[in-house]
Amino acid sequence: MPRQLTQSFVELDQDSERVVERGRQAWKSLRNDETFEKWVAIGRAIEIGRNETMRALHTNRPAGAQWSRVFGAWLGENGFDEIDKGVRSRLQNCLDNLPAIESWRQNIGLGQRLQLNHPNTVWRKWQAAQAAPKGNDRSVSPPPNRKDMEIVRLQEELDAANKKLRELERQHGNITEGRDWTWHDTPDAIAAAMLAIYPDKAKRLGSALQNLSKSTTKKPRAAK
Repeated sequence: MPRQLTQSFVELDQDSERVVERGRQAWKSLRNDETFEKWVAIGRAIEIGRNETMRALHTNRPAGAQWSRVFGAWLGENGFDEIDKGVRSRLQNCLDNLPAIESWRQNIGLGQRLQLNHPNTVWRKWQAAQAAPKGNDRSVSPPPNRKDMEIVRLQEELDAANKKLRELERQHGNITEGRDWTWHDTPDAIAAAMLAIYPDKAKRLGSALQNLSKSTTKKPRAAK
């Protein structure tokens, strides 16, 4: 009977550790540039963690309280605990069907392929493509589970909102002419916009402009 553990004790060989490290780096950079390839790297890392946790616990079922504690600890140690359980599940579904999904992605056009990155979207779109009648095949596929489809739809909306939020967070602090102010604004309005985001730099800019103005102002000619 496996001993009771409350934290991860999973040890990886060098090859597995390299895969997990690639997954960690992909997760860190995913928020700035989401691609399906990065999700695959993340999925491979989580898959190794799952398999090695089962091996360490001497079980072939990823279930149970002890499994949840140990695997949850491993996810936390590697930064993957932020990924929703449902997303991890659909990511694993994508990995289990990866050759077929990659073949399908190659035939949907570049524009659509660049937009289909998140496991929820990829899995749902691929399933829909498999259920669609082909040629003279008039067999009727069973309707998709409405509850599952609604969960996926809501998750997609949440992911889109989070992506937009991250974009806004990246933009904050990068004051630009045309978005935060224009040359048609009054000097006071321009100064207020700069001061709101970069107070210290705005103050230094004011001093620099003042000094520059003094140095370039033409001095009155001395009376002869």
